[in-house]
Amino acid sequence: MSIEMLTRLSEALRKMRTLSEVLDDIGDALDPQPPTADDVAYIHERLRGDLERLATIATAAEVKDPDVLRLTARAAELQDVELPEDHRGQVAHLRRQGAVANDLLERLTATRTIRQVA
Repeated sequence: MSIEMLTRLSEALRKMRTLSEVLDDIGDALDPQPPTADDVAYIHERLRGDLERLATIATAAEVKDPDVLRLTARAAELQDVELPEDHRGQVAHLRRQGAVANDLLERLTATRTIRQVA
């Protein structure tokens, strides 16, 4: 890895909340008990930021893994989606965000882009 690449990765990691906080967000989205209507927007914004951070790490590290590239593209798509107005649609959207964040985090761990999470 070049010095420039390590610098970009370091900057991305500094902006990132802890991985345990990202896992908490994923857990909130994927919990069998759906979040209340009051919590949905807050969880949506946190997951939006988590997806952006994970994608930034993958980009900064120049990961070439096809699954990481696919998940990074999916994360970008989900970041652009506005939260639906109905609670059922909101929960479905949160679950999609959570699933992509979870899968991307797992692939970044498997490719040794980031260290083991748990």
